[in-house]
Amino acid sequence: MNDHYQLVSVADAREDSRQIIEILAAIKKGTLPNDLRLLNYYQSIPVNFGATVESIDGDTVELAVHQQQAVVMHLEKQTFLKSSHFPHDVLAAVSYVNIDKSVAMATKFAYAVIRAERRQFVRVEVKDPIAATFSAPGVTVTGTLNDISIGGIAIVAAIPNPPENALKGSARLGLPGGPFEMPATLLRVITTPEKNIAICEIQPDARSEKGVSQYIFQRQVEIIRELKDSIF
Repeated sequence: MNDHYQLVSVADAREDSRQIIEILAAIKKGTLPNDLRLLNYYQSIPVNFGATVESIDGDTVELAVHQQQAVVMHLEKQTFLKSSHFPHDVLAAVSYVNIDKSVAMATKFAYAVIRAERRQFVRVEVKDPIAATFSAPGVTVTGTLNDISIGGIAIVAAIPNPPENALKGSARLGLPGGPFEMPATLLRVITTPEKNIAICEIQPDARSEKGVSQYIFQRQVEIIRELKDSIF
């Protein structure tokens, strides 16, 4: 299942797409107020700007978008559409983007629940190799951080025998100003052909929480700067 969304149906795929395009046509015509916004995730940071429906040709919709949105749409090849006129948020494939002109073509519309919006804490992807270890009786997972929030971490590691149930233990993170140690629970292990990722819930004390929060803020600044720099 995709980490950011889950598809849902109101009628069936064809009818849902038809209704979505009908709503977008009404927004373009002005019979519905334009409250359309687009949402993408750039290295787990939400990018969310307003958009305007420029034209509709069959099942393809031309959108005028913010330039930062255009960059991420070009990278991800998809976007979420949000409007009070939709019964659910909408996922669309992005078939064409002109970053200089801030124009994008969207198609293949479907309703979706954006799972990433339900997260309690802001999560950022980790760029540089930062050591991380989860330890519990009889189990040690040592690797590098994949992503982090104030309430959880994901560790990329070789895990030959992933535990079947949640395990309580502790985590040690080699963040700047650390290392930081804190109680943690290994919730599950995601296994892919490329890597294994251990998903852990963490409970930082005041010192660890400050270190984690500072790192998250720093990464947010870096990610946003990187996105802006990619335009120029």
